[in-house]
Amino acid sequence: MDYLLSLITELLNDPAQALYVVYAIAAVAGVTLALGIGQILSGLYSPTRKRLAQLKMQEGPQVNVGPDFDESLEHGLSSKKRQELIGRFAFGNEETRKRLIHSGFHSNSALAIFNGCRILLFVGAAIGSLYLLKAFPDTSNTILFYGIAVMMGIAFLLPSMALDHLANRRMRKLKQGFPDALDLLVVCCEAGLGLLAALNRVATEIRLSHFQLSEELHLVCQKCRAGLPMNVALQEFAERTGLEDIQGLNGSITQSMRLGTGIAETLRVYSEEYREKRIQAAEEMAGKLGVKMMFPMIFCIWPSFFIVAIGPAMLKLAEVWDVAF
Repeated sequence: MDYLLSLITELLNDPAQALYVVYAIAAVAGVTLALGIGQILSGLYSPTRKRLAQLKMQEGPQVNVGPDFDESLEHGLSSKKRQELIGRFAFGNEETRKRLIHSGFHSNSALAIFNGCRILLFVGAAIGSLYLLKAFPDTSNTILFYGIAVMMGIAFLLPSMALDHLANRRMRKLKQGFPDALDLLVVCCEAGLGLLAALNRVATEIRLSHFQLSEELHLVCQKCRAGLPMNVALQEFAERTGLEDIQGLNGSITQSMRLGTGIAETLRVYSEEYREKRIQAAEEMAGKLGVKMMFPMIFCIWPSFFIVAIGPAMLKLAEVWDVAF
């Protein structure tokens, strides 16, 4: 650190400017470290994703366009491509938008607000770094360097971590309320209600106990009343929640509607399979409990047990050795 500061001081011939350059390098290092950690954790360098992206790019120009090509569709595709290109340089991308939807932020301005919060937090970290420099002028340059790097890294990673926490918490609540909603849906369909009426009744019944899932079901009903097909509304419902269980339910209902079989019978079969799946998940968690209890027992319970069981004997043994010698 001192060697780097001396080199920059020799280059600029101004110790104050050299110090600020070093702090700027610390800020860049912190952001770069945060970017590296974020990319590693999110799997952006996954070979599978890269290969899929290459295949999508190769399949794009091979689309045959006939003379009856709709201009509105062409405009929509071009706007989508522009949004993808802008998303590469913007703070948010499609993955961030999905996480916002999973967190319950369905507004079109949610991504812009999230990016604004991230920018404000980053600016606040920069102001905090300047305050740190003025508040502790006698502190070592190495400590200040690492302090600024850590502050910038935290400012860059904190919004994503908070968003992931909100998304996981909401998805966990939706998953907890899904079994009750599924059982009620089976009962309503077997009682003679249609699928749309059954979804509306289930959404009304579970509103007090599972509010998030009730709102999602109400949104599905409203979209169907507005003219959206049921399979499309259910597909959007599965994408908004991000749960594999709801995607499986969507697939079962869509297949039942396509083949013309009874929806009540399909829901009954899926409910039984889902109940078995939950039992297997509970058995798996119970099987892992022994391994998870090993570390608390080793570090918390066994030392206390050995102190109580062997401690008096060791004290008497120490007294005997003192008398003997």
